[in-house]
Amino acid sequence: MSRFNIDRNPICWNERIHLEPERLNDICNLEDFINENFVKQGFTPIQHGRVIVLRATDKGRKSSAFASALYLGKYDDMGNTNRFLNGMVKAGHSYEPIRGETVTFLYLGVSKTAYDHLITYTIRNRRIAGGFRVNKPWGFVIPNEAKDPWLYHRTMEDQLARCELLQKEHPEESLQAIRSLYPMGVMMPPFMLDFSEEALVKNVFKQRIWERGAQGETRDIVNSMFEAVRTLDPEKWDTLKEYHGPHIECHNRAMRKLREQRPTLRQLVSNNNAQADVMDLDVYELLMDTVGKLPKTMWDKAS
Repeated sequence: MSRFNIDRNPICWNERIHLEPERLNDICNLEDFINENFVKQGFTPIQHGRVIVLRATDKGRKSSAFASALYLGKYDDMGNTNRFLNGMVKAGHSYEPIRGETVTFLYLGVSKTAYDHLITYTIRNRRIAGGFRVNKPWGFVIPNEAKDPWLYHRTMEDQLARCELLQKEHPEESLQAIRSLYPMGVMMPPFMLDFSEEALVKNVFKQRIWERGAQGETRDIVNSMFEAVRTLDPEKWDTLKEYHGPHIECHNRAMRKLREQRPTLRQLVSNNNAQADVMDLDVYELLMDTVGKLPKTMWDKAS
């Protein structure tokens, strides 16, 4: 049984992530705990960036295979691990078989802002009370949108230093009160969140990486979540992405505009394909480049 080692690079050596040096010992303790309580129990933790998948309940798709068989009444073939993907997802049927399946994530070096975005989707049985309670920040995270990271670095460092000084000079003030002075970019202590697989597909991944407009760090963290679970089961998560991924927004827009505007083929090909033989056009690309083309968002305009 191989030992799981936390990759420190994404957490410690990054110009936008400042981890307090004394926390390296805590990371070693976390690493020991993960090996003792997850690896030895037969789970294979996967890290991508600042996210670690500790365990997934649907190991080998056995649980969802059983649930799919029950749902469809296939009692003579209950070990079919492809039934949910091929017989239900592709047919647009219920996601009941994975609704009760959860994935447990551990987050290291994540800001309070990203934490607040993530907590919306969880089943909440492992939420840090109030975000911090008596925990102190582990450092701070510079927003992806910051043009001058070192300007933010100095400002956040000064603000946290003032909070530390206040606590020393006024010991009567509780940490719960002082935390109200923390900047939003403070780094959360490590935290775990559980997500239903259905919520990951239909909400978390859909809204934070497959649709446009997610805040920078949150997008990075959720992308790491997807890459980590995809490593556990590429076929499963690639299939789910195919039916819920970034192209779906274009598909929906295309069909809506076709229904509302009823353009003729002449109108669709007149702009970019005037010289092409209509019979040789890629119909999918034609629709995506015309009626499926998404308008610019406020984030696109700002950049």
